[in-house]
Amino acid sequence: MRYDLAIEGGTLVSGTGLENQNLYIQEGVVANVTTDRLEARQHCDASGLWVLPGMIDGHVHFQDPGDSSREDFVSGSSAAAVGGVTTVIEHTHSHPVRNTRFFQEKIAHLENRSLVDFGLGGHVWPEDIPQVEELWRAGLQFFKVFTCNTHGVPAILAGRMLQLFQSLASFDALCLVHCEDEFITADNEASLRKLGRKDYGILSQWRSQEAEQVAANTVVLLARLTGAKTIIAHISHPEVLDIVARGRQEGGRLWAESCPHYFYLSEEDILKHGPYRKCTPPVRSKAQAEELWQRLAGNEITHISSDHAPSTLAQKAEGEEDMWEGHFGLPGVQTTLSMLLNAVNAGRCSLERVVQLVAETPAQLYRLWPKKGNLQPGADADIVLVDMKGKQTLSNDSMLSRSGWTPYDGVKVQGFPVATYVRGQLVASEGKVVAKPGTGRFLPGPGFDEKG
Repeated sequence: MRYDLAIEGGTLVSGTGLENQNLYIQEGVVANVTTDRLEARQHCDASGLWVLPGMIDGHVHFQDPGDSSREDFVSGSSAAAVGGVTTVIEHTHSHPVRNTRFFQEKIAHLENRSLVDFGLGGHVWPEDIPQVEELWRAGLQFFKVFTCNTHGVPAILAGRMLQLFQSLASFDALCLVHCEDEFITADNEASLRKLGRKDYGILSQWRSQEAEQVAANTVVLLARLTGAKTIIAHISHPEVLDIVARGRQEGGRLWAESCPHYFYLSEEDILKHGPYRKCTPPVRSKAQAEELWQRLAGNEITHISSDHAPSTLAQKAEGEEDMWEGHFGLPGVQTTLSMLLNAVNAGRCSLERVVQLVAETPAQLYRLWPKKGNLQPGADADIVLVDMKGKQTLSNDSMLSRSGWTPYDGVKVQGFPVATYVRGQLVASEGKVVAKPGTGRFLPGPGFDEKG
């Protein structure tokens, strides 16, 4: 047999080990994994490189359709491809998916706009609970819920959250929850504004650790009581991990998501850079970031996402004189894998653990497994080739996101993706996009009912 593509001479990485094997691709699927050299129409020499399953970033905001000044699907998926991401799960606060009509319109709008495969999440307003099953059957990957009024999305408080979780559990849907308590954050804000505070230090006091812990505690309890599949989103400090761990031990179907900025940045960065480091929950102390690294090496953090939430530098600058006015969010889809590979070289975790965090667990969680998240025969040939010895300096100029910057500008990293394949097609090479938008396909969620 003559295969379409051979990736030969590299070291294949899974969550359980490293193997010197060759990959053979046929019609976009991994067809053979062997130490033999076989015939192929195209050969890629991966000698000296590590061969990983493509990253699945389950938490990105590409603002499409929406405010394209900060991002759209073409620029966002281009950044993803260069960063070693082959699948994204996207949801947008500014134009949220709340009904099946807009969901179908969004799918149609995104046709031929993505470099990588993609699924879509939806939002839940308190009054939307009766229609969530219809949306799930339409093909959503998850429902995004806020416990505080944020980004123009209203809070789902405990009573409605209980109703929502009962409904989602009845048809086994997945929920991604932003945990910050509405009453604590609102009270903190009122107190700080009464004092006339506008300085950079307000962020950590407004979006406090206690607010995150209280909300997480309530959500974890409700998830355990109802059996709802629940991701605690962008966990910023270890105490929240403790809450999730207890909930899991007591039978809750819970996952703990975190993001690279909670490991690499700290409150000192907020005080120095102000709105350019404004996200919520905020980054915490250096000591807490250090403890997160220790938890990452274990199993308490189930997976890593970028929470790619881009704003332009001009938009961020609106908060320079008044921190309240700064836009929330940090870009990250292009840098997440590089920051994790750098951590491997720094001895923070193993390469196998990275594959678990960004490929295997997300594929299983979003029920894309075994087509995604691994390189075994039958899986989609979503592949990223990684240079673990190479060094580079991250820079604003190299970012493909329309936002045009990174909080890691000037940071030197060792280990980065050099080539990305989506279903066997090369989409990015050496920091540049080499395919056209439309390479990526829409991935209906696990509840999809084409007859519905």
